[in-house]
Amino acid sequence: MISMIRIDDRLIHGQVAVMWSKQLGVSRILVASDKIAANDMQVNALKMAAPAGIKAFVLPIQKAADLINDPRAASMKILVLSNNPKDIYEVLQKINEKPLLNLANYGRIGGEPLSEKQKLTETVYVTNEDKEIFNKIFNMGYDFEYQPLPSDAKQSLKELLGGK
Repeated sequence: MISMIRIDDRLIHGQVAVMWSKQLGVSRILVASDKIAANDMQVNALKMAAPAGIKAFVLPIQKAADLINDPRAASMKILVLSNNPKDIYEVLQKINEKPLLNLANYGRIGGEPLSEKQKLTETVYVTNEDKEIFNKIFNMGYDFEYQPLPSDAKQSLKELLGGK
């Protein structure tokens, strides 16, 4: 079962590998991305970044959803990661669970210049396209918690975007 789905530009890094995986007690980290899964060098680097005792997988979106929906996954605690909302939207459309969604460290790396993005927090910048995708996710009955670290206060992404 999914313990949490997180959007984070950096994917598997210190906050995720150490703090979140320990907080959630996960046994698996799953990066869901067609683009990243096609890059062998990035796949190998992400697998090496996983903490000892936690298996890391980097899979295209459909294979990630198939793994999540596999009855054998029900007994596992899985942290699902992606570096963009579009991939998460696609995953959510394909899975049977309704997991907790988390967002932090998004929009500062790559893509359009920061000057062309809306700053929501010190670590989250979004484009108009991002907002459209987040609204589609909200319309599915979800919200994201903006919470970079487990010890940080939670904030609703919907509220940060001006919704209620």
